[in-house]
Amino acid sequence: MGKALFFDIDGTLVNFQGKMPDSARDALKKVQAAGHKIVLCSGRSKCQIYPWLTDMRFDGIICATGAYAECNGRIIYEHHMEEAALVAARNVLERARACYCAQTLKGIVATAEGKKRMICRFRAMGLSEDMISQVWKDAQVDERLEQRSDIEKLLFHESAIPVGLIREELAKHCDVTESSFERPVDDAGEITSRGINKASGMKKYIEYAGIMREDTIAFGDGPNDFDMLEYAKVGVAMGNGIGPLKKMADYVTAAVDDDGIASALHAFGLL
Repeated sequence: MGKALFFDIDGTLVNFQGKMPDSARDALKKVQAAGHKIVLCSGRSKCQIYPWLTDMRFDGIICATGAYAECNGRIIYEHHMEEAALVAARNVLERARACYCAQTLKGIVATAEGKKRMICRFRAMGLSEDMISQVWKDAQVDERLEQRSDIEKLLFHESAIPVGLIREELAKHCDVTESSFERPVDDAGEITSRGINKASGMKKYIEYAGIMREDTIAFGDGPNDFDMLEYAKVGVAMGNGIGPLKKMADYVTAAVDDDGIASALHAFGLL
């Protein structure tokens, strides 16, 4: 049986302008044709993934940092944040005067103020208008997020309370990770249900697909990729990845724009 290859999207398969190198596109087609499984493993919800990327017919998709998983187009796992976790998280974020939003399978949900502030923040981060549009074009406005039953995770920025302290306050209900859209900073992060992460999504996928953990390779670049790289038999950090991730990875490849995906797959003898 071939390998199962798990790929983060932003900063790994595509750069932060939303562009995928031709070398990566060709490499994915070749390894899939050779009998290996290619699986997206992203913090994005499914609706936020570029249509041209899902059109590449991946063998699996893990989204919302592990809260959603599918195999060959079949949904195999879904998890939504419980009301207690949402209430606790919103109370902290309001006290921190943070801008925040929620991810659902169908799109982003935010308060009116949160939507405005989040879009401004993304623009200030230098993200492309194409990427911003992909994330926000179908965003809903809802002032009572804690009452929803379809929320997969929360994102926040501009918090007056550091990420580490938010993590401590929400430890009973949630996991809190530094933002994966930029270099780790103390005022931005993502909140998921306790125990829900990319590694838990990978586990759901390989169990369903009948793949051994020993046959897994994961590729990532940011803060929410640590558990993913640690869970895989081989964890690969991109050359543009954060320092701590590169330090713990089994292998460090070139940056996304320097053909890092193709280079690593060649190095492992998969091309």
